[in-house]
Amino acid sequence: MKKSLSIISLVLIMALAGLMLGGCTDGQDAITKKLSVYPFNTAVIQYELTGVVNGEETLYIKGDYSAVHKYATLSDGSEENVLDLNLGHESYVADLNKMTAVKAQNNDYGTMLTMSPEDQKKFLIKQSLGLRDNVEVPAPSGTKKVAGYTCDFYLVENVGSLCIWNNVVLEKEIMVLGLVNKKTALSVLENIEIDNTKFELPAGVILKN
Repeated sequence: MKKSLSIISLVLIMALAGLMLGGCTDGQDAITKKLSVYPFNTAVIQYELTGVVNGEETLYIKGDYSAVHKYATLSDGSEENVLDLNLGHESYVADLNKMTAVKAQNNDYGTMLTMSPEDQKKFLIKQSLGLRDNVEVPAPSGTKKVAGYTCDFYLVENVGSLCIWNNVVLEKEIMVLGLVNKKTALSVLENIEIDNTKFELPAGVILKN
């Protein structure tokens, strides 16, 4: 089975859905629940980055699959502060350091909306592995403990490996041209209170189509 892989561009299972910028209506809550593929309401995951890129990364995840906020500090002194939102068929990717956000159509939302929860899970795993739409999700080659959680281990031929727990990548190792980058979860906190501002576009963000 041939796999078309683009692992470097992994965005941690980010086919997001359903958050209003200033809050959700009852109708949107109903839509959001159809795409709830996480077993938690919220999660905060801390990662260690090693290899060519070294540093630390924290992910703040909404359990209704509507938002992921990534903050990373790298060894060269730079920072990444990125918020991914989805408002149904519209998505936003915001660079909060530059205070800009790109608005786009979210074609994955319509696709996932027609799927069963199990098929939604397979869809997200397929995205993580960089597989074409017509390629079936392979069985994991085993399991591995990362940050105290058992995750499914996928070996990606000629590229690296991934460990996925409940649709979240807890570990990935990528080799390109002999250079290795590794991202490993050190801790996973579930169902903790997270300030709503972590999942909202702040005032003053410039929107770009």
